[in-house]
Amino acid sequence: MKSQTAALGLCLLFSGFSFFISGCASKGPITVQEANYPAGDVDARGLFLENCIVCHGKNGRAHTFHGWLVGEQNLTRADWQEETSDAQIVHAITTGPSVMPAFGKKLSPSEIQALAWYVRTLKQTH
Repeated sequence: MKSQTAALGLCLLFSGFSFFISGCASKGPITVQEANYPAGDVDARGLFLENCIVCHGKNGRAHTFHGWLVGEQNLTRADWQEETSDAQIVHAITTGPSVMPAFGKKLSPSEIQALAWYVRTLKQTH
């Protein structure tokens, strides 16, 4: 009986995690509408809110339940901002490090570039 309960619990946990990750793969209106925009014309903040806040939060600090659950990066930390190159941010958004979903097939290259630029605006100033 204990093994059946444990198996059911693991199954539910896996299903919930799969749902959580797949929820990041749906295309919202900004993502679809701005796919062909040049990076400078993309609403990067809107794109961030549409695709990233579940884990990184509105302010990029990852103070969300999902952020805590998967150990997401606090994008505002000055040391992370200084140690991470623009190319690394673009690569992370495109390929999805660790449990972060890859956005390379969901977002256009210009949207990914705009998001990388937006991530730079989140740096703590104090």
